[in-house]
Amino acid sequence: AWAMPPPPMRPTRNLRVFIRVIEASEAHRAPRDNIKPAEPPAKIQSAAPVRNNLGFPLLAFMPMPMDAPLPPPLAPAYKDRYTGLVVFGVFAILIGAACALFVPLIFFGQMVAARRVGTDFDASSAIVAAAVYGLLAATLITLGIGSIRARRWARALLLCLGGIGLAIGLLTVPVVFVAMNSLDETMRAQNQIVPPASLALIKAITLVSSVVIYIVMPLVTVLFYCGANVKRTCEIRDPVERWTDRCPLPVLALCVLKAGSLVIVAFILPTYGRVYPVFGTLVEGWPARLLWIGVIAFLAYAIRGFYRLEMRAWWVYTIGSLVLGISGLVTFQRLGLVEMYRRMGLPEQPVELAAKSPLLQGNTLLWLSLGSVAVWYAYLLFVRRFFRPVTGRPAAAGGGSPRPPCAGPAGKRRGRPAPRPLPA
Repeated sequence: AWAMPPPPMRPTRNLRVFIRVIEASEAHRAPRDNIKPAEPPAKIQSAAPVRNNLGFPLLAFMPMPMDAPLPPPLAPAYKDRYTGLVVFGVFAILIGAACALFVPLIFFGQMVAARRVGTDFDASSAIVAAAVYGLLAATLITLGIGSIRARRWARALLLCLGGIGLAIGLLTVPVVFVAMNSLDETMRAQNQIVPPASLALIKAITLVSSVVIYIVMPLVTVLFYCGANVKRTCEIRDPVERWTDRCPLPVLALCVLKAGSLVIVAFILPTYGRVYPVFGTLVEGWPARLLWIGVIAFLAYAIRGFYRLEMRAWWVYTIGSLVLGISGLVTFQRLGLVEMYRRMGLPEQPVELAAKSPLLQGNTLLWLSLGSVAVWYAYLLFVRRFFRPVTGRPAAAGGGSPRPPCAGPAGKRRGRPAPRPLPA
C-alpha cells in the first residue's frame, strides 16, 4: 500500500481553503492594528481560533480588547503604630523633665540635710549625682523626640534601655524586698522610733513603687517597641538606614550598658577615684586614678569592638572583666566595702549607715553579687553568636603586601582625582 501513488488532489477545493485562511487573517489583523497604544494590556483577552470547514484550527489565538474589572487594591501588611510612638515619646519626655527637676533638688536637699545634721555640705557628691540625672534627662528627652518623629534609632535605643531597665529591676527588687524586711532593725540602729502602721505604709509604698518603676514600666516599653508593627512603622516613616541598624539589638544593648558604665566611671573619677581595689589591697593616689583611666580605656575598646562585632573584643572583654571582678571580690571580702568607702572620701554619716545595713551583714551581698555575675556572663554567652572573627586584609594581586586603605585600584589616593591629560 505504501508503494501506491497518492490520490490526485482537487486544486479547486485547496485553493478555496487557502483563500479563506488569508481572508480570516486579514479580518483579525485589522482590529489588532487599530488598538490604541494608551490602552492598558490588562484589557486584552484571547479570542476564539479561526477554524476551517473540517473543524481544525487554522490561526493562533488573537488578542482582543475587553472590559475586565481591575483587582482590588492590596491591604497594607502592617498596622500603623504612629499614635503609640507619640504617646511613648511624650511619656519619655515627661520622665526626662522629671529627672531634670531632680538636678536642683539634689543640691537643695543635701544643703538642708547638712544644716540639720550639722556637717559640711558635700558639693562633690552633689555634683556627681546632678551630672548623672542631667545626662539621663537629656537622653530621655532626645529619645522621646525621636520616638515622636518615628526614627529608627530612637526605637532601637528605647528598646535597649527598656531591656536594661527590666534586667536591673529583676535584680534590684529582691534587694529592696530584703531591705524592707530589715527596715525595723535599721530604724532602731539609727535611734528612730516609727509607729508600726506608718512603717507598714512605708514598706508598701516602697515595694509598689519599686515594682512599678523597675519592672512594669520597662516591661511595657519592651513589649511595645519590640512589636513588628512598630518596627515597620518606623521603617516606613524613616526609610534611611541608621547607625543602629548595623548592629543586632542584643549587642547594641550591650554597647549602651557599657557606655553608661563608662560615663559613670568618668563622673566619679575626679571625686572618688583616689582608691582602686587590686586583689585584696587598695591602691591610693595617682596610681589609683591611672588604673581608673585604664578601666575607661578598656570600656571604650569594648564598646567599639562590640559595635563592630569583633570576636577578639568579645574575648578581651570577657577575660578582662572576669579578672577585674575577681580582684574586686577578693578585696571586698578581705577589707570590706565600708573600708573602701571611707578611703574614697565619702561622708562619715552615709558610711556609718552603710555599715549598719543588713545587706552588708553576713553573706547577703556576696550571694547577690554572684547571682548578678552569673546572669551577666550568661548574657555574654548568648550574644557571642553575633560576633565574627576579624579577618586580615586581602593581599595584592601580585602576591605582595596589601595596599593601604587610602590607596585605590592603581595605588592612587582616593581623595585626589587623577589629573586629566592635556589636549593634543
